[in-house]
Amino acid sequence: MSRPYLYWLLLISFLAPSASSHEVKPALLTLAKQEGQHWTAVFKQPLINGRFLNLQLDTNCHLELLDTIVAETAMQESFTLLCEPSPLEFVAVEGLNSTLIDVMVKVDKAGQKTANHLLSASNPRLDLSAGAIAVPVYFRLGITHLLFGFDHVLFVLLLLFLIHGWKALLGVITSFTLAHSITLGLSSLNYFSLSQGPIEALIALSIVLLAREILFPSQSMLQAYPWLVSFLFGLLHGFGFAGALTEIGLPDEAMVITLLLFNLGIETGQIIIVAMALSVILVFNRTGLTMHRYALNLPVYAAGGIAIYWFGERSLSILLG
Repeated sequence: MSRPYLYWLLLISFLAPSASSHEVKPALLTLAKQEGQHWTAVFKQPLINGRFLNLQLDTNCHLELLDTIVAETAMQESFTLLCEPSPLEFVAVEGLNSTLIDVMVKVDKAGQKTANHLLSASNPRLDLSAGAIAVPVYFRLGITHLLFGFDHVLFVLLLLFLIHGWKALLGVITSFTLAHSITLGLSSLNYFSLSQGPIEALIALSIVLLAREILFPSQSMLQAYPWLVSFLFGLLHGFGFAGALTEIGLPDEAMVITLLLFNLGIETGQIIIVAMALSVILVFNRTGLTMHRYALNLPVYAAGGIAIYWFGERSLSILLG
């Protein structure tokens, strides 16, 4: 497979640090109906790059702040919503347009199945009076988690530099998918889990190792058995994917189907990334342009350099505790 024109990888490589060097984890808003037209709301927003996002709730009801709990990785605010005489009509999150995160909204009414919704920068408001059927939000969450998880994106794109031929590409992608599905399931269902800090650092290191192998090829196991190495790295990345679900949890009444939807969303995002990269390769191959070898390696140097920065930053965060 010809793959020297992955300028898109270069673009993402330079944009990635400005976005986030950590997992883009969602915020969580839980609404629970009480007696009459009173509700309780618990809003948990993650810590991103050492700061809180200062997201604010907006609604047609009167908000009363009960308490605020600040932890190392998140801030949780609890509210009472006084909605009399009018019922709760909408909730919105102000400030989403300046972030990459989504907000999972869980609406719990006594005697009814919990409804899940997803707010984003393009859709920061939830209309509760419309009565619309909630879309499979965990599927959407899986897609956005992959597309905005820049370390996962770089890893998948770097794999394309190493693979020659469609059969080899299919084998590597399949093994990566199978592996991260295993650890994502085990971690999300609480059968086995690891601390996110070391996982994120090792994911960055996996990108560094891939970049080194591309720039300085050798008779290594990665070259001889790319599908096996992809599987081993996939196990690692699966624990990283589980970080988003750890923040918001899985619904007790539909844990398996929810996990399946989230995993399918990740696979859809992965297919989008690969398809876009291969489209770029196809377009540039048809132009007949040639480039100097050093220019061809520039995207790999960029990706490896950013991954080294991520590894150092994440390792330092672990040491400083």
